[in-house]
Amino acid sequence: MNDHKTLVELQEIDSQIDALDYREANLAERDVYLALKDEVTKLEALYTSAAKKLREETALLKKHEDVLEGLNAKIAKEEKRLYSGTVTIPKELAGIQQELAHLKGQADNTELELLEQSEVVDGCKSDDKTISERLQKRTAERDAAKQRMEDELAQIASERDGWKVKREPVYAALSEDASRLYDKVRLKHQVAVTVLEGEICQGCRVDLPSIEADQIHESTKLERCSNCGRIFVKPTE
Repeated sequence: MNDHKTLVELQEIDSQIDALDYREANLAERDVYLALKDEVTKLEALYTSAAKKLREETALLKKHEDVLEGLNAKIAKEEKRLYSGTVTIPKELAGIQQELAHLKGQADNTELELLEQSEVVDGCKSDDKTISERLQKRTAERDAAKQRMEDELAQIASERDGWKVKREPVYAALSEDASRLYDKVRLKHQVAVTVLEGEICQGCRVDLPSIEADQIHESTKLERCSNCGRIFVKPTE
């Protein structure tokens, strides 16, 4: 196999590898996974904040409950004194009645605050549940997306390894000068090998001078485009 045919085969293999590299770098599955990962991270932070608020509001609700419980205990104690018959002095009875009125007023206010706080806690519970359910859903979607991404990357790696195995003997079949030239051109152009059709380079689509084109067509050596530098191979060989 001469260098012309070998270069064509090598370029075909490298183009397959290049396509796999591009596919890997622009993997749609990765974009989906990263978007879901970012959303899950934000939801986790939101859930942490919501859970903290729920704990704080629940603690405040418990405080109101304790205060109301304490007031009711004092009211029961004062009512027992008032109706027990042990207190007979009018002035003292009036004092108990006044204290009861004060305590009941405090209890009414605390009960109103308790009801309002209960609504706040219920709202926090609803928010916590909504965020938790959304977080669970998005986490499952993220995990599934990650698996699809990893499966696709594994498939790409497997295909690339296969092409690299095929590449080794083809590259080794090139002459030293041809391999050195190919490597040099590949640093600038992914497609390093092309053909000259008439006077037009199929790599850069530039018309070459007629004399130059004729010399290239007649040459049996590896010639290059004077414009883009790509290597010309014979289309019929």
